[in-house]
Amino acid sequence: MIKTKCPASCGELFQGYMDGKSSLISYPIDIFSTVTLKEGIPKEKTYPKAYEGVKKTLEYFGYNSSLYKDINLNINSDIPIAKGMASSTADLAATILATSKYMGKNISEEEIGKIAVKVEPTDSSIFKDITLFDYLNGNLIKKYNAKLNLKVLCLEGRGIIDTINFNKLSSNTSKRKNEAKYKKAFAFVEKGLKENDMKILAKGSSLSAFINQKLLFKDDLDKIYTLSIKCKAYGINTAHSGTVTGILYDEKIFDKEKFLYEFKNIASFNEYERIKEYKMIKGGPRLLEE
Repeated sequence: MIKTKCPASCGELFQGYMDGKSSLISYPIDIFSTVTLKEGIPKEKTYPKAYEGVKKTLEYFGYNSSLYKDINLNINSDIPIAKGMASSTADLAATILATSKYMGKNISEEEIGKIAVKVEPTDSSIFKDITLFDYLNGNLIKKYNAKLNLKVLCLEGRGIIDTINFNKLSSNTSKRKNEAKYKKAFAFVEKGLKENDMKILAKGSSLSAFINQKLLFKDDLDKIYTLSIKCKAYGINTAHSGTVTGILYDEKIFDKEKFLYEFKNIASFNEYERIKEYKMIKGGPRLLEE
């Protein structure tokens, strides 16, 4: 038996179109998908994306993909599904790592990314470090040696978003028109990461969130941002192809009680399935046991 796990994200610090690439920077949080792999009858109908990941991993290492029929997967995930919290990415990355270990192969983060995007667009939470990632083609663009000692208040909106269909429908023409704005948002995020300046980082992530309103509108985002700043948060971020909005903050400074109290005057709690606090952590799938 092989057991692996991979963390979720709460949306992206940046997502946009620059220099001919669609790229993003997501951040991992302390909630996980755990995959258990053993020999047995496959559950392909239960976990279709994960088994597609198994097949792609087998093919990557030169094996016949039909070997998946000997693999039994069980996925135990605490990550909300289809909300923009990288639930499928976590399932896939943990599955790809488990499959490679089952075949007696070592695999890098970059290789996991290359395999995962063959199944669906993939978040950069598959990397240990904060990473700028081409989420459609699987190319690692840049890593940052940044320590994000932040917490995030994750506002989980109702409804779901199909990431695959959303990316198919998102117009590249529209993305190109906003390229200058994307580059401006990215410049702030990158500066914040390099200088460990959370105010500058959140300025960029907030800007990225507002640019994305043209692609996937979130009600009252401007009011939520204003309230977050009033309560001494650094700013916001959103899932660019999901329903969640994150409030980025230092728990020593942020007035969470005031935010939650005044938030009900902005939007009904009925519009949100869950409001929960998470901690930013190191990313990437990891092996638990064999």
